[in-house]
Amino acid sequence: MEAKDTNEMESRIIEAAKQVFVRKGYEAATMGDVAAEVGIGRTALHYYYRTKEILFDAIFDQLMSSLLPNVSRILDEKSTMLQKMPAIIDQYMAIIRSNPMFPIFVVKELNRDPQRLFRTVLRDPRKIQPMLRLRKQMEQEMEEGLIRKMPVIDLVSTIVSLVVFPMLIREPLLAAFLDGDMNEFEKYMDRRKELIVGVVTRMMAPEA
Repeated sequence: MEAKDTNEMESRIIEAAKQVFVRKGYEAATMGDVAAEVGIGRTALHYYYRTKEILFDAIFDQLMSSLLPNVSRILDEKSTMLQKMPAIIDQYMAIIRSNPMFPIFVVKELNRDPQRLFRTVLRDPRKIQPMLRLRKQMEQEMEEGLIRKMPVIDLVSTIVSLVVFPMLIREPLLAAFLDGDMNEFEKYMDRRKELIVGVVTRMMAPEA
């Protein structure tokens, strides 16, 4: 099988696994469920991913890899964190919006087995280096007076909550306020991006 075909099938399997894990929960989902979602046999599925645990890890590897290298590129730019923050928020929102089930999946897994989730994220220490660099740059600029002093966790948790929460309650928002129109939800998220950038940059702005 050609590498292109292999990559395409692996992508199909990962997308199917996301659907199954969110719908049934990781614990209840089976490899047979994933195979059925993809439309292949279990034997074929095992050719790509032998176990559910390996498939779970592959999902997180994909999501982490799509976000963190781009954050690292932004951190390399010769500008202040206040100037970088709109690009960081834009990147984070793009990942969440292209993987709308990811926040639901993470919340379910945090409730079910938080230690496994942490082990998966921390399995390759290199993957969290951009987050450590982000923290270091913020703390350095706080000391220099370029951004307001605060615990970095306050800022990061604010960004995460502002970005993720609408995705967690997307269906109620659609039903109650947007007449079930997904296009209107996307417009809402576009507006929300500007709102989040405004809130976070005001939060970071040095005190006069």
